[in-house]
Amino acid sequence: MQQLINNIVSAIHSGNHADALLMARELAKTFPNDEGVLSLLAISEQNAGDLATARRILERLVDEHPATWQHWTNLGNVCRLLGELPDAASAYAHALSLNPDSARLRANLGLLHLNLGEYPQARENLCMASTLPGAEPGMRVWAAVACQASGDDATAAALIEGWQHWPAISEEAMLELGWLLMLLGDQVSGERVLSGEFQDSSLRTRALARRIMALERVNKISQAVELMRQVQEPSQIDDRQARMETLQAIAAVATREKNHAAARQALESALSLDQPIRYRRPLLFALARVCDSLGDVDAAMMALNDAHSAEASELIQRDGEQLAGTGLLALAHPMYRLGTSASWPSDDAPALDESPVFLVGFPRSGTTLLEQMLAAHADFESTDEQPMLQRVLERIRERGIQYPNGLASLSAIDRLGLREMYWHESRKLVTLKPGQRLVDKHPLNFLALPLIRFLFPNAPVLFCRRHPCDSILSSYMQDFRDPRLAAECASLERLANLYVTLDQRWQEDVRQFPQNILVLRHEDLVSKTEVELRRLGDFLGVEDTSSMIRFNEHALARGFIGTPSYAQVVQPINSEAAGRWRRYAAHVAPILPTLAPIIDRWGYAD
Repeated sequence: MQQLINNIVSAIHSGNHADALLMARELAKTFPNDEGVLSLLAISEQNAGDLATARRILERLVDEHPATWQHWTNLGNVCRLLGELPDAASAYAHALSLNPDSARLRANLGLLHLNLGEYPQARENLCMASTLPGAEPGMRVWAAVACQASGDDATAAALIEGWQHWPAISEEAMLELGWLLMLLGDQVSGERVLSGEFQDSSLRTRALARRIMALERVNKISQAVELMRQVQEPSQIDDRQARMETLQAIAAVATREKNHAAARQALESALSLDQPIRYRRPLLFALARVCDSLGDVDAAMMALNDAHSAEASELIQRDGEQLAGTGLLALAHPMYRLGTSASWPSDDAPALDESPVFLVGFPRSGTTLLEQMLAAHADFESTDEQPMLQRVLERIRERGIQYPNGLASLSAIDRLGLREMYWHESRKLVTLKPGQRLVDKHPLNFLALPLIRFLFPNAPVLFCRRHPCDSILSSYMQDFRDPRLAAECASLERLANLYVTLDQRWQEDVRQFPQNILVLRHEDLVSKTEVELRRLGDFLGVEDTSSMIRFNEHALARGFIGTPSYAQVVQPINSEAAGRWRRYAAHVAPILPTLAPIIDRWGYAD
């Protein structure tokens, strides 16, 4: 018996799954009730592709041996492969209750949450797994993937720092590492990893697809098209994940070539493969944008409703917990309202031209376009939407200071230290040349206007304004990584209510801090570009703004742009998106009464 068991294990390790299965079945005939034999049989059935049989065997094992955590783990693995994710989660949780210090078990549960699109839970479990005894380096990759999906790029980058010196990790972890490096802006390293030799054929196919999508992501369309020559016909790809990612790459390139019909066909084929929500959500958002380009408004809204319904319930349920968080959107809560008139000493304040330029506005209001215009001028350097102010807020909270009313209790030395922390965070991202000014573009920074004025009383603030319906519709079409913002985008109604709340806060804070604020309407910026840029130049003290008009050339040379508008800002100025909401009038109509006061006050009423 022992020799046969050794032969089965050897066959499994060498990948001879058919031989292993034959021997395991023969052994089970002789020892039909032996726990070890049944366990080997289940593994052999799984490796040979008969997941249903493997599950039946494992269900018998957990019933007869409920205290054996390995059986629960194996059952969770099989349920996950079958796509029965709730059952997999239950099995993993049971295994963890029996073996709470297992890094592998914790990682399995985290990966399951990742596939379900439950990124905060995935992040918690995978980050914990990567620190437990016995953790493998590859677990750091998955933890970083979960952090990046949650909008925490800084932690993701920290988790994979020094990856070049790690021991060997699995091929699938290498694939995710290459893609993650791309998403974090390290195109050279990401391309090198994704171009490596993958022994598994399905992983080779996925790596090729991701290289194509990465090239599209950094606006290198001709190179992506060239790489498409190597793509296998999707119908000939057996592995569903590889087929889905290949179809996704085909759709991405077709979209950039304005072949929207082909892109739609590829996306619908990818969605028919019924993959986990982690992969479906991007496909649904992409399909909505393609249908929008084709003028099929109803299909676009149907795809968006599907995308949001898959995530909305859990995110909304966590809304109460999120309000106590440190994210910028949490500042919209009344507890963060400035209660009294604030007046802070400004003797040590940097001058206007030594202060950052804060570029703010409601989500999808045109801030990326204006950022690229400024970045095209030699006097400015942009950080590409990084949470420097949020880091300062976190430091303030760590000290037990209630924001914003507690700012008055801080001394001049405290303020100097917080200001230096801000600059330290910025220096991690960019190096300013002599005479250059930093552009801090983060739309929701306007919710931290009191902090901006506490640190930089003379800083210029550029507030981007766009028709509320266009801004809301565009937000609804985005797959935001910030869980809090994603929750608010669950419906047009929630977005409209958020818009009103944000507008009220902005009006309150501007009444207290009206200095050095320039409001720019997105519609004017795209229709009267030279006039608006002259206004901008006068406000910032810049005489020649001609280079800003050629922003798209600078953006194209820049490579990675970390916002959803990466494809738009490499195109010359156009007003195609202005008034897009009117095509969706029937869908937008229910929120118009909510937005009417803002539309009227901002001069958008017909």
